[in-house]
Amino acid sequence: MSRVFVFDSIRAHLKARGMTYRNLADTLSLSESSVKRIISSNDCTLERLEQICHCLQLDLSDLLNSTPRKRKLLNQLTWKQEEELTQNKELLVLAVCVMNLWSLEDVIQHLNISEVECVKHLGALERIGLIELQPANRYKLLVARHFSWIASGPIMTMVTGMADDYFDHHFNESVEILKIVNVRISRQAGEHLRRRLELIVQEYADQVATDSHLPLTERIPMSVCIAARTWVPEFMTQLLRTTESKESSA
Repeated sequence: MSRVFVFDSIRAHLKARGMTYRNLADTLSLSESSVKRIISSNDCTLERLEQICHCLQLDLSDLLNSTPRKRKLLNQLTWKQEEELTQNKELLVLAVCVMNLWSLEDVIQHLNISEVECVKHLGALERIGLIELQPANRYKLLVARHFSWIASGPIMTMVTGMADDYFDHHFNESVEILKIVNVRISRQAGEHLRRRLELIVQEYADQVATDSHLPLTERIPMSVCIAARTWVPEFMTQLLRTTESKESSA
């Protein structure tokens, strides 16, 4: 088995996941130039190779045995598939677990779901296209790096319905924050803000793979809610002149 084959496989898996060298570098806590040097030279230590495999959610054998299938990774589910998840809470919970790279053992240990039910739900998630089942009830996640739920779809409708429960909290723990800032900025600045917030969301989505080697008890359940919209609170709109009020609500 040549080193060229192994690193060609790494390149192919990066492309299949929509990951750049910069993304891999951030996950490995290396500079982008260091990652480029590793890939271009087709050379690194076995320990580093295992770290790369971990970032790509692969076993070392996956690199040695084959290049990735041409199967396209999921960027989004269909409306019907999201409805299926919302109508079966066990299936939805397991979907969230696999997207956070829980093992079957973690699920059985930490959730009130039997092994038989877990295996059945894993089969349903494979049918939906979220995972590809492997021997011994292991799985390969088939979710693209930029996966998102449908805006105003079944999942997001369910989540926004939990807003009161989410915000009924003090937000004063060391890992928590709640800030609301009302500003007047240009549309260009608003679009720049949206892009920056998308990068923050992606950074913490990538952190799932980085920390997946840790025991589940050392990975705290963090929900990141980021929102930005044109909005004026109702108590203020009542004081705005008619034209200003219409522009603000547009």
